[in-house]
Amino acid sequence: MRRIIAALTGATMAALIVPTLVTVTPASATATRTGQAAQAAAADPVSALKRQFRTHRGVKLTENTKIIGEGKKDRVILTRRNGVLEFGRTGLVASDLTTKFNLPIPDEELKGLFAPSRTISLKGVSYTSGGVFAESMPEGKKWLRTNNDALSLVSAVQQIISTVEPGTLGATLAHTRAKRSGGTWDGTRTTVHSGTITLGELFKVSPSVRKMLGKKPTGRSATLPVTWKIYLGSDQLVRRIVSSYTESSQGLNSTEVTYVNDSRYTGWGTKVTIKAPPAARVADFDELLNDVTQPEDPINEIFKN
Repeated sequence: MRRIIAALTGATMAALIVPTLVTVTPASATATRTGQAAQAAAADPVSALKRQFRTHRGVKLTENTKIIGEGKKDRVILTRRNGVLEFGRTGLVASDLTTKFNLPIPDEELKGLFAPSRTISLKGVSYTSGGVFAESMPEGKKWLRTNNDALSLVSAVQQIISTVEPGTLGATLAHTRAKRSGGTWDGTRTTVHSGTITLGELFKVSPSVRKMLGKKPTGRSATLPVTWKIYLGSDQLVRRIVSSYTESSQGLNSTEVTYVNDSRYTGWGTKVTIKAPPAARVADFDELLNDVTQPEDPINEIFKN
């Protein structure tokens, strides 16, 4: 666990040489163009998202993930993650999320790795309560502190397409192949955009994916297709995203694992102030009572055994 993304010059000269060509636009025409620009911005999901980047404002998140094993034994792991995300002027600045698992096996050791947990992340630091660390915490301590180089919303059991990242949202929607009515979500009628994006393309645009993978995917991994459906409300904000992809593990116990994630966003503009836990209840790794270890890939471990 310890190991445990010259034109300006020309224009200026022209203005100096030919000042008589400068014209004044009527106020009515200016207002018309301003209104058109505002409408165009309103129709742009990336611009709509960026307008949500206000201090102490955020959105509620609920995610359900189905992990399907196609190895020696067909099994399904169900996970649920819910909580709130907080924005600042430049984007996501904090999150408070609880994760729960429904495992298909009675193995107590592996169950410990997937115990329910709550993680608060802000200012480059994460605080986790519960999970695999719960029984190793010193007396009086409840939260384990870890340092992050970036706030991450993605792990192997969570949504791989973070639609609260403007670059990721824009790049994903650029691969739209079809549109249709998506019904009503969070009190607004939606339009579903669907398509496919590769893992390599996500690595280029998504800070959270770069953090999750650690290094640039190559070969077949880079071309791994991630299929998706994004539900956009009439205000162009994301209300739901469903994505899926399949990983293959080659070896004596080759297996394929498919991840299907359904993420839903509600209450855009919600007032949010996420704070770190009380310092007296926080411990660091060197304070743990036991040296916690886990398999290199606990997900594949479940499906192989």
